[in-house]
Amino acid sequence: MNLINNMQTLKDDIKSGRQKRRQDLKTIKQTTKQLQQDAHKRIAEEEKIRKEEAEAEKRKLAAFTRDLEQDVGVLRKGFRQDQKELREEILTAGEVWRGTASTKIVPEKENKKNEENEK
Repeated sequence: MNLINNMQTLKDDIKSGRQKRRQDLKTIKQTTKQLQQDAHKRIAEEEKIRKEEAEAEKRKLAAFTRDLEQDVGVLRKGFRQDQKELREEILTAGEVWRGTASTKIVPEKENKKNEENEK
């Protein structure tokens, strides 16, 4: 009798062990499937956010480039004007040095204006 009871207990233990493993596997599969779905959802959300941020950065970069081009244009225009004025000053100074300056030198004009104002 003892042997029969032991065999029955062993059989029941094996049966309950199988059922427990099946239930555990089923739970693991469900959990894995849910995690997989959540991961796909998260990846899709991140992709959407990444695209939105990329578009925003593209717009910011385009605006920065446009502003930079304008600023450089203004600087170049100012530089050209300064270069032109310096060139004229150097040419006038060279003429004065050689003694070939025309009578229309700027300081002389100012002296004439001052004389006229004094009268």
